[in-house]
Amino acid sequence: MTDPHLYDSWYYTPRGRWIARREFSLLMRLLKPHAGCTLLDVGSGTGYFTRRFAANGLHVTGLDSASAMLQFAREQGGDADYVQGDAATLPFADGCFDYCTAITSLCFVADPARTLAEMWRVCRRGLALGLLNRHSLLYLVKRGRGGYRGARWDTMAAVRGWCRPLQPAPRLENASAVWLPGGGRLARGVESWLPEAWSGGGFLAVALHRR
Repeated sequence: MTDPHLYDSWYYTPRGRWIARREFSLLMRLLKPHAGCTLLDVGSGTGYFTRRFAANGLHVTGLDSASAMLQFAREQGGDADYVQGDAATLPFADGCFDYCTAITSLCFVADPARTLAEMWRVCRRGLALGLLNRHSLLYLVKRGRGGYRGARWDTMAAVRGWCRPLQPAPRLENASAVWLPGGGRLARGVESWLPEAWSGGGFLAVALHRR
């Protein structure tokens, strides 16, 4: 089990802060959640993104299977609730939330299609996924190393396959960020020039909208 304090501290390093900011802004742009709506953050971990969604006016519930992560998340305060549970069998009624998110948590799930179906079941408006992109420089540099050890790297083709059984069929929208994994001045400069609609960034964001 990853130490929650060590895991969360990465978000406050210069590189981690920049990457997290890029990822969060991309997810918010795709999902377009309305303030006051409810959101379920699946695989919430230390609650870093859960807290950010709550700070943006959403009523957020974080779900994770690891008690140590949940304890750490609760200790950080903020306007979010936390529940222990299995992403493959979400303990919520159909349409219980307006939105769902899973930010790099599906990368560690054995059956992502099943988890996605559960997320689709409990959300009324749509959901957003943050995935590790196999078609990226980040994959070539970081796969199998550090916090990426054991993670699955996905593609849009795989996501489309997971979506085929979903009813009603979602409308997909995707974008990417973190083109150069270093996070330094060059990486930030390149990022500012490249369109998010291109799909070669290390962070692949996919929104599923209900039609």
